[in-house]
Formats: sequence, C-alpha cells, structure tokens
Amino acid sequence: MSLIIYWVIGFVLYNILYGAGTWKLYRNAGKPAWSAFIPFLNIWNGLQIIDRPKWWIILFYLPIVGPIFWLVMYVDLADTYGKVELKDKIIMVLTLGLYIFAINYSDNPKYLGAEKRTSTIVSSLLFALVLATLVHNWFIQPMIVPTGSMENTIKIGDALFVEKVSFGARVPTTPLGIPFSEFIYRDAFIDKARLPYMRLPGWRDLKSNDIVVFNYPTDSVYSAIDRKDAYVKRLVGMPGETVEINNGILYVDGKKFQPKLDALVQHSYKVVSKIQLSPAVLYQDFGIIPTDYQGTSYQEGSTFVYGFPALTEAHVTAFKNNSNIISVEPVLKAKGDKTERIRYGNQIDSTYTIFPVNKDWNEDQYGKLYIPKKGDVVDINKETLPQYINVIRKYEQNTLRVDSANGKYDIFINDQKADKYEIKQNYYFMVGDNRNQSLDARFFGYVPEDHIIGRPILIWANMNGMFEQAPKKFIWERWFTSINNDNPNKTSYGIYVLIAFIGWIGYDIWKARKEKQKNKY
Repeated sequence: MSLIIYWVIGFVLYNILYGAGTWKLYRNAGKPAWSAFIPFLNIWNGLQIIDRPKWWIILFYLPIVGPIFWLVMYVDLADTYGKVELKDKIIMVLTLGLYIFAINYSDNPKYLGAEKRTSTIVSSLLFALVLATLVHNWFIQPMIVPTGSMENTIKIGDALFVEKVSFGARVPTTPLGIPFSEFIYRDAFIDKARLPYMRLPGWRDLKSNDIVVFNYPTDSVYSAIDRKDAYVKRLVGMPGETVEINNGILYVDGKKFQPKLDALVQHSYKVVSKIQLSPAVLYQDFGIIPTDYQGTSYQEGSTFVYGFPALTEAHVTAFKNNSNIISVEPVLKAKGDKTERIRYGNQIDSTYTIFPVNKDWNEDQYGKLYIPKKGDVVDINKETLPQYINVIRKYEQNTLRVDSANGKYDIFINDQKADKYEIKQNYYFMVGDNRNQSLDARFFGYVPEDHIIGRPILIWANMNGMFEQAPKKFIWERWFTSINNDNPNKTSYGIYVLIAFIGWIGYDIWKARKEKQKNKY
C-alpha cells in the first residue's frame, strides 16, 4: 500500500476521532454536531467557537506546526466550557487532546463562550515557537558551520542564514516531530508518518557556482531526508555536465571552472623556509593556527619545512614574495594513487573512499564523471553499477540485486533483469572550496535534487573560537556580511544592525511608557 493511501486513511480516522470527542461541544455551541466530523469544516467551525482567526485553518495542515495548533484547539475548546485552570491545560496537553472526551461526554457540558484572553508568558513562548518554526521550515534556516571544508569562503564558526524559498521550500518529509529537534534530539519524530518528496514552487533554479546547503546523501544513521546531516558546499557540476580534476584543477565539460571572485579556494602546499615561521604572524596574516600544520611540519638541516593543508592563491603569492621562503610547491596526489580506506574485516569504508569505489581516482586526479539529469537513460553493468547504485536503490527507491553466480553478472531492478535505467530526478556535484580538506561529492557522490535545502545568503555571526583553538573567539568583521555575491571586498553591516536593534528597543520602551501614562489618566 502506497504512502499516500496510508495518509488518507490516517486523515479520515483522525477526523472521525476528533468528531467523536467534540460533537456534543459543537452542538451546544450552536454548530451542527455532524460538522465536527467533516475535515476542514470542523476546524472552520471550531475556530468560530473558540473565537480565533479563520486564517489559522492553514496552520493546522502544515507539517511540524500542525500538531501544535491541534493542541491549541483542544485547550481553547476546553476553555469555552469552563476548563480554564492551569491543571486542565496541562492534562489536555499531556493526553494529546484525549481529555476532550471527558468534557464532551460529561453531563450537559455548558458552552460559556471564548474567554477574554490576555497575553501570558506561556502564550508568548508558544507564539514565538510557532513563528520560529514557520520561518525555520519554510523561509530561512539558521545553521552554524563546525568544520572547515569551505574555508576561507566560509570559516569555521560562521553562523549562516539559509534561504529556502528561491529554489522552492521543501515540504518536511517527517511532519510529525518536535520543532527544532534536529538541534537537540534528532530522533524526536514519528518515522512511520513520512511524506513523499514535495517542494513548493520557487522562482530560481540552482546555478553553477552557487553555495548550497543540502542533506548528506549517504547518511547511514537516518534514511528520512530531512533528518540527515546538513552540509554546505559549492555547486560545481550541474545535471548533464561532466566534471574532471586534473592536478588539482577542476574542469567542467572540458573548461576550467572559474569560482566567483569572493571564493577563496584552497589547496595543500609544502613551504620551505630559511627561518622558523612565527605562529602569531601565520595566524594574523593567513588565519593559520598551529594545529593546522603541527603534524606535517619539521626541521630539515638548517631549513624549516611546513605542510600547510590549505592555502589560497593570495597566501601562496605572499609566501613566494617573502625573501625568507625558499620554495612553495603544491602537494598533489599522483594519477592512480587511489584514495581508499579499508575497515577491519577488509571492507571498503565508502565514507572515506573515492566515488565511485571501482575507480583509481583521488582528490587531485578525478574523473571524468558524468552527472545524471532527469530523463537520462544510462547503461547499467558491472563497470557503471558502483556509479549508479545509490541512485537506483537509495535515492529513487528501487529494489536492486545482482546475480553473480557461475561467472554471471546479471542485474535485476525491481525484479526485472536490466541493462538500462532511466534517471527520475536531477543530480548535482558539490565540492568544498578547501579542496584537500573536504569530504564532498568526490567521496559521497551525487547529491539528489530532493536533498537540497537552500542557499546561504548572509553570515550573521562568527564564533570561530568555539570550534577550534583560534586566538580570536569571535571574528567581528565577519558579522552580517553577504556571501557568494562575487564581491571580494566584504563589508560588515553589524553596526547598522546594532543601531537598528537599539532603536527598536528604545522605541518599544518609549511606547510602553506612553501607554502607561495614558492609562493612568
């Protein structure tokens, strides 16, 4: 039975349950008793009974937010029948609304009308929670970057605002869960009540060079897409394009990839110096901290050799112009030097092994690799299966098995022998700007369209010192700066935001005092 049919059955049963628990309360409030059983009409009439805005009916059917509003309905409905004490509200919430049955089937429940509501701390917190959940799920999602795969374009500790609307907000696939549970306890959702992939209309497709936030496609802990880890990388390969990396240089369809002007792409370098470099100067001039190079640096005779895992072109130029520097050379893996990790038991650890696992590629010598687009029909055989196995089985939900008995290699998709497969959605290729320090598509492979969350548009804070042993705990010049706008000269708008915030607080205090004086007289 398909997921949609389960949802329809659940929807009908829930409305019958709701009607069974409220029909008498509706009748005594002047509404037809049968209307308590009718989807949508029961909410419409219920909002009239509890004297709440009619537009709230939309919120009852939104993922994550919807269950909150059903509880609000139960609590308010009980209010209109005199159950206004705090204990009644607590019982209603703890029983997930079932307490309404006790009220409905009590002797002659009397409708008293909606009470005159006043703002309380609980109602204010509830309003703030609902508002934040709506914004978080459908418009802007905040995230903090704990790792350095996009250094220095995005630094460790950068707090981002990720907009979800331009590409189309993705409907949560796990709609029944505790708001923001991904930050505290990611298992706080009902796994059985998943929704299929859906996305609201947007007005802008993803473009090459976008920085994109997406769910980690090969997450082995969670299969629900919106519960997987969130990653941020640069989109370098669009559906239908072919990527290749040759000696660390990225090519797309045979042309050298040109990052935006504010992209600070980094590579590994070996720097040989006549003198020992000052850690203070390395941090001040290049943002490099000792833990970045301590394990790869040593003294060789009278010279000092440094292995820096991540230097930008500007860094390299500065080193080369320093009279104390003897040489600056890129550290590149050779062709055929496959990046591979073998776990205990002689099994390939696909997380840290180059994608596809049957290729002898590495981070610096990669491809050519085609990125599938929706509608493509690709060959499926022993050579191409590692490239498409996740597409077929994990991302597009097919059964797949291989019969390799007696020297055969027969592939069966949905129990049908197959040597072709039609791609059902678009895929993208994402890499980190910190090319030699990034776990990206070179390892986990294609990113499906249904895993896209959105694009970061603003760095609203930086808390660098919370995530690594950097001398500066906060990099203030990064606060409220734009991102990926092709402008290398970043301006912090933090002072303007601070002035506006202080002004707003001041206006609010002034307004409160004026109202207090007005009420006094």
